[in-house]
Amino acid sequence: MRAALERAAGPTVAQAAAARLLGVSQTALARWIARDRVPVVMTAGGRMALPLTGLLDLLDEVAAHRSAGALRPLSAALRESPAAGTERAAPQGHRSAELRGLAYHRAVADRLDDEVVADALVRLRRWTAEGRVHPRYADAWERLLTGSRARLAAALRADDDEAAALRQSSPFAGTLSEDERRRVLRLA
Repeated sequence: MRAALERAAGPTVAQAAAARLLGVSQTALARWIARDRVPVVMTAGGRMALPLTGLLDLLDEVAAHRSAGALRPLSAALRESPAAGTERAAPQGHRSAELRGLAYHRAVADRLDDEVVADALVRLRRWTAEGRVHPRYADAWERLLTGSRARLAAALRADDDEAAALRQSSPFAGTLSEDERRRVLRLA
């Protein structure tokens, strides 16, 4: 289901659509974003949007709080997240999102095989044909995915500005199972 949603929605969701899905106003969502509680990324068009995977996780948490009878399920979900300091203090702002992306991609690097690379290449080419990824990043990913496995793994593990920018349009979305992804992000 996640893959079907990704194909339909793409790697990011506009703030207005995310607010509707979360059942809050755009103003309320903007406040959470300003407090660095909801991660956002810049799209190729220069707008801030929510990463689809992060939004889906948040929707799961909101649904759980809503079914438990919370009056403000989004507030409850965000206050209990690790960034709220209940488990440990997380880095704030864009660096926090970068570290989560880095942890995810390092886990992907540990399991690179022909199928994982082939799936990512198919996804990248589909996004490129649909205009969902900036040509600069599409070209960089194409070179990595068709090059040596060692170079690809090194790029996935890199913690520098170029790698962080590249991860914003990663074709490895959905590579890890939901449980694996959550486990990796809890440890990030």
